[in-house]
Amino acid sequence: MMSQIVYSHFENLEDHLLEKAMETFYWIRGIRDVRKKPSTSELIDWLRALMVGGCDPDKIQQELPFLGVLIKKDEDQELVKEMNE
Repeated sequence: MMSQIVYSHFENLEDHLLEKAMETFYWIRGIRDVRKKPSTSELIDWLRALMVGGCDPDKIQQELPFLGVLIKKDEDQELVKEMNE
C-alpha cells in the first residue's frame, strides 16, 4: 500500500530506488529507540531528495544520504548512524 501512496506523488520514480528507500525507511522505523519515527510524508520528501541528488539506490542504506530530510531529531539521526555502522 505504501508503494501506491508514494507512486501517486511521482511521475518517474524508479522502482529500484523506491524498493531500496523503503527498505531503509522501514529499517529505521523498526529501531526501537528512535523517538520520532519517519512518516509517509518524510519518505516522500526523502525520495525527492534522493532523486534530485542522483543517489545510487544500492548505496542508500550504507550511506544514508540526506538523512536530515527523513529524520528530524538530531538524536535520532545519531542513533540511526550508530546502528548503521
